[in-house]
Amino acid sequence: MFADPVAVTTAWLREWCATDWREPMNANLHRAARYQTPSAVKADLRDGDDENTYRSAQEQQLSSGCDEVVATPSPEAPQSPDLRYLVLSARRVNSAAGVAFETEQVRSMRRVVLQPRGRWLVAEQVEAG
Repeated sequence: MFADPVAVTTAWLREWCATDWREPMNANLHRAARYQTPSAVKADLRDGDDENTYRSAQEQQLSSGCDEVVATPSPEAPQSPDLRYLVLSARRVNSAAGVAFETEQVRSMRRVVLQPRGRWLVAEQVEAG
């Protein structure tokens, strides 16, 4: 899987997107970290839940999951043998107490970098266009 930047990126997004109020704070980010560079993990954790947002999610019993996960090379961004820019999208379904209340589109663009041992890892989010 780590030999394919698209496979790594879609696996990362599936983990990043799945949340459950019964899990520890930012459990989704910790699961997704295996597919990321250390600096991307730090950036995502900095932007993740804090005690207030986590407590609110628990009180409301919020959960989410994604399907229709797609990663495609950005047609505008430069691509090279050791660097790819992928546009990510997914359909996220948000639930409270097990009842779906919202469906939304998740979109992001991420750098994906080839590591010295041939493993692709997802890097920080980048601004599109």
